[in-house]
Amino acid sequence: MDELLFVDSTFEKDNTSRYILSIQLSLDGFSFTVLNGNKKCIVLNRFSPFLKNGDKNPIASFVELVRNHELLNLDFKQITVLWVSNKILILPEEFFSEEFAFESFQLSHDLKTEDSLLWNKIPELNAWGVFSIPTCITDFIHSHFANVKLYHHSLPFFSLALKEKLPDGHPQVFLNVQNDFFHVIIPDRKGKHFINTFTYNTDSDLAYYILNIFKQQNLNNERSKLIIDGAVQEESKVVQLLKKYLGQVEVKLLPLEFRINGSIPHKEYNQFINLLNLSKCE
Repeated sequence: MDELLFVDSTFEKDNTSRYILSIQLSLDGFSFTVLNGNKKCIVLNRFSPFLKNGDKNPIASFVELVRNHELLNLDFKQITVLWVSNKILILPEEFFSEEFAFESFQLSHDLKTEDSLLWNKIPELNAWGVFSIPTCITDFIHSHFANVKLYHHSLPFFSLALKEKLPDGHPQVFLNVQNDFFHVIIPDRKGKHFINTFTYNTDSDLAYYILNIFKQQNLNNERSKLIIDGAVQEESKVVQLLKKYLGQVEVKLLPLEFRINGSIPHKEYNQFINLLNLSKCE
C-alpha cells in the first residue's frame, strides 16, 4: 500500500465499523481518508491517478482500483464520496424543483446522456448545489458501498466560508483552487453573495482572474483579505504573485483537530481540505 501517506497506530482494520470513510473522486484519480470517532484523520491515501490508455478508461480504472484495495472493501460506519468537478449550479431554495434543476443546469453546462444529475442542500446559502456525474460511477459506488452519500466537493468550501465571521468594513474573498479551475465566494451581510467558478491554464491566468474579481467587485486591494485553500501551497508561484498586488493573502490550512499525525507537514493536507472538512458539514 505504497499509495498510503500514513496509517496511524490506532487504526484497527478489524473494527472499521466505527470509522468514517471519505473518498475524493474525479475523472483524473481519487484519494481517500479514514476518520475515527472523534473525526481525526487516522488513514490518508495520497492521490491515485487513473490509467488512461485505449484499453482502460478512467471509470474502469476506478472500479478496478477500488475492488483491489483492501481498505476499500471493509465495512465502515459511514461512507461519503466527494465528486470534484467545475460543473455546479447554485439554485435558491424557492426556485428548486427537479424539473427546474435539469432545465437550469443545461443552460450553464453540458449535460451528457451518460450523466446523472444530483443535488446537495447548502443550508448556509438556503440553496441547492446541482451537479452532474457519470451514471456508471454512481451505479458502481452504490453497488460497492453501503449507505454511501454523494456530494459535490465545493459543498464544504462554501458552507465553511459562510460560517466565518464577517469582518466590519471590507469583505473577505475565499478561493478553493483545483488543478485547472477554482471556486470563489465573497460572503455578504445582506445575503447577496458573489459565487462563481473559473477555469484556468497557468498561474498567471489564475492571478489575473482573482485581480479582476477584486476590480469588478470594487474591493480594496490592501484591505480585503484573500483566503486560499485547496491544491495550493504558501510557496506556490500564484501565491507569491498575488502577494505583489494584494495586501492580505492567506493560505488556509486544515484545522488542527483533524490532524492526528504531527509528522506530516500542514501542506500535505492542503489538497484534502474539502475531503476532511466535509465531516464538519454533515
